[in-house]
Amino acid sequence: MGQFKDESIKKVIEELNQSCFLPDIQREYVWLNKEREKKIEQLFDSILRGYPIGSFLFWKLKRNDIETNKDAKEDSEKLNFQLYKFIENYDERKPHNEKVNIEQINADDLSIVLDGQQRLTSLYIGLKGTRTLKKPKAWWDNPNAFEEKQLYLNLRYQPNEENPDDNFEFEFYNKSSSPKCDVNNYWFKVGEILNLGSIVSFARENNLSDNEAEILEKLKDAFCTKSLISYFEETEKNLDKVLKIFIRVNSGGTQLSYSDLLMSILTANFSTDIRDLMNKFVDSIQDQGFGIMNRDQILKTCLLLTDSNHIFQLKNFSKSNINKIETNWEKITETIFKAVKILQEFGYRDRLSSAYILSVVAHFVFRNNNYSQTDKDEMLKFVRNAQITSYFTTSLDGKLEVVAKTLRDSSRFEEINTKLSNSKIQPLKISNDFIDRMLDFQYGNPAILPILQLLYPNLDYKNSTFHIDHIYPKSRFNDKNIELQNVYFEEANSLYNLQLLQGDENLDKKAKDPEVWLREHFHDNEENIKSNKERNYIKPDFILEWKHFAEFKQDRTNLIKKELFNVFGFDKESE
Repeated sequence: MGQFKDESIKKVIEELNQSCFLPDIQREYVWLNKEREKKIEQLFDSILRGYPIGSFLFWKLKRNDIETNKDAKEDSEKLNFQLYKFIENYDERKPHNEKVNIEQINADDLSIVLDGQQRLTSLYIGLKGTRTLKKPKAWWDNPNAFEEKQLYLNLRYQPNEENPDDNFEFEFYNKSSSPKCDVNNYWFKVGEILNLGSIVSFARENNLSDNEAEILEKLKDAFCTKSLISYFEETEKNLDKVLKIFIRVNSGGTQLSYSDLLMSILTANFSTDIRDLMNKFVDSIQDQGFGIMNRDQILKTCLLLTDSNHIFQLKNFSKSNINKIETNWEKITETIFKAVKILQEFGYRDRLSSAYILSVVAHFVFRNNNYSQTDKDEMLKFVRNAQITSYFTTSLDGKLEVVAKTLRDSSRFEEINTKLSNSKIQPLKISNDFIDRMLDFQYGNPAILPILQLLYPNLDYKNSTFHIDHIYPKSRFNDKNIELQNVYFEEANSLYNLQLLQGDENLDKKAKDPEVWLREHFHDNEENIKSNKERNYIKPDFILEWKHFAEFKQDRTNLIKKELFNVFGFDKESE
């Protein structure tokens, strides 16, 4: 049963890294990423002014509640997660929290900080530690570019209490040399307040004025006497409950996802630093043009590839499942990279609508090292159909389970496509009625690229970059174009006005009218112009001028519709 408590800042700070630690679910310290914001200085100013600094969330545990034996049985009653230390001396060259060896902790009663890391770390740095940042415009490889500084307060500056923008002067100064004091400045090292005895004696010994002594008294009162740390302390040893509580609170202003929590379980059971491995792997995948493949999807794919239940639940991150992930980590990452390369060949760099599509391709590759070119062709068919129908938009986990079961029961991708098409639960197929809907799709719809790829099957997507181009330039669909009827002003992005062009051709075409560009591009060679039009579902003798736009729309729509019926194996003729 949890309860609310209050403690002084001094008492809490002195417990950091002694009995008070961070769980792996906490993200790293970020308040010094933008030094100009002076978040630490503002926090100290708020405390000195008596402003509220928000509540905190602690989880009270016994040291023996946390599992330290990685070989412990699956049904162990102990909790499985990794603890980290608070940063005391921040250095932007190595800003990561240090792991805690639980067996070396001297305290029996532990406080795990679930909310308040940014504020507590800032207090820790300001009161007991230092911060080391690079000097502006200095080179990273210059050892003299970094300064280690401590927090000071100018006792001789009295802000206007009624002006919230007129702050007390908190500043960081070089640790190796104290700032000079003069008629306007008396710099007091803030951390010394924790052990300062009599304010009267200190003021007398240092010739402080009454105002200066009053500020010092206020500082001591705020940090050492008053109970300004208000926190809720959860005492129940129930990880699922605590994770749910954790999801509901913000850390550093950012809502945390369930995968942050599951990573804690993963980290505690991996023999290597999985958090670092995961971050680097996700970055590398996103650099390949698949930013949609975030850490959540990597975790889900890990479960999928190891034949574990892919639903994001704590029970699915059991020791046995985590062990399978670690044992297969190298193969898992290699397989996902293979899937990325396959999708790049298919032309889906920066164009994939759902990460689930990539996960499915990776699952097949993981189970079939020696897949054939036919399998690859069928993979492309799956990718296109899933993208065109927005298959992975609703009932995601249900559909993934259907696909995963089909994958496990099939050796060839053609068999998979057939089974998915005939599935009574979550069918993946395109009907002739759906083709009619496809004709209304607009530029920007994720389905546009795969539809155009079906219309242009002979393009080399592996070795060339193709752009989705507006045949009649989009910029001319307005009332300034007197040759275009206003009923067509909103149809620039319609499928019938789109084609695939090689990147360099599209850059050359820009906003030129189609007939003008064709004659320039093919140097008035009539045969080449006619051939190009025919390849692009335009009648060879048709003149692509704005006055013929209505006829262009009708003719190209019919030709595209006829081709799509042919591609999907329907006998129905275009009307």
